[in-house]
Amino acid sequence: MRFTQTDNRYILKIERGEVVVETITKFCQKQSIRNAIFSGIGAVDKLTCGYYSLEEKQYYFTDYNEMIEVVSLTGNVTLKEDNPFVHVHGVFTNTKNQAFGGHIVEMQVGVVLEVILESLKTNIQRVADDCIGLALMDLPERL
Repeated sequence: MRFTQTDNRYILKIERGEVVVETITKFCQKQSIRNAIFSGIGAVDKLTCGYYSLEEKQYYFTDYNEMIEVVSLTGNVTLKEDNPFVHVHGVFTNTKNQAFGGHIVEMQVGVVLEVILESLKTNIQRVADDCIGLALMDLPERL
């Protein structure tokens, strides 16, 4: 991965063969980034993504092993057990330009992935929510 910084924003070039969630997690650890938002575009050749069933409190994932365009990638970084936790969703198209998407477990770059990551000056943690069945952002204020 290569990167450059401007103010509190980083431009990341995640290169062919690199795994994305792992790379962003390690980048945040090395840069001491505790919270962030990011978006990206590019192409991957391996992808595991899916959806969460609230009723069953479990994820259902599909693996893809083909060249896939990353039409839109969006995510955030918060803290889970005091370590950076990357939460990412994406919209993709296959070789027939059919769109699909969901929650991403991991993906491997097939060509390049260009990501803009903005570091936030917050310390938002994730905590277990038994009703939902996931670790969700722990935010203090409610409307």
